[in-house]
Amino acid sequence: MGDWFITHTTSPVWKDKRRVQLTYTAKSSSASDIAERPQLDDLITYQTLTSTKLQTMRGTDTPSPGHPGSWTWRGNGWLKFVKSDWEIVGHGSSAADVGVQCIWIAVLAQQSLFTPAVLNIYTRGKGGLGHDQLDEVVSALKDLGDGGLRGLADEMYRVIQE
Repeated sequence: MGDWFITHTTSPVWKDKRRVQLTYTAKSSSASDIAERPQLDDLITYQTLTSTKLQTMRGTDTPSPGHPGSWTWRGNGWLKFVKSDWEIVGHGSSAADVGVQCIWIAVLAQQSLFTPAVLNIYTRGKGGLGHDQLDEVVSALKDLGDGGLRGLADEMYRVIQE
């Protein structure tokens, strides 16, 4: 839960965007609701490369039964008909190039009606992983996966966070 920044991705959606941030919050305040089906409110904020106007997308993440670390995102409002299945394929903490600790997760989103399969690196801070740390994460992801995951790891680009 909390704030995450997409610092690296293969998604064509973010090519002309910057400052992409995800904020996850518990959808229910009831402990029993959270224990039974811990849905998350998902707020994505971003700017286009040519504007300072903040854009938003909202959705709800629901865990996939029997698959720890896997979720289904469904859009809210006019995006209600859009869904995406995603899973955490890696996570860790490393010292960034400047000596600051960086918490990260690697997220694989399955191909959907509107997007190809996508690999994202989320970090707790805007700065993201340092160059050496990113190389280590990409190498580990390649070792984990099949040809599809290896190919996605090779295609990642940096998302502008300034």
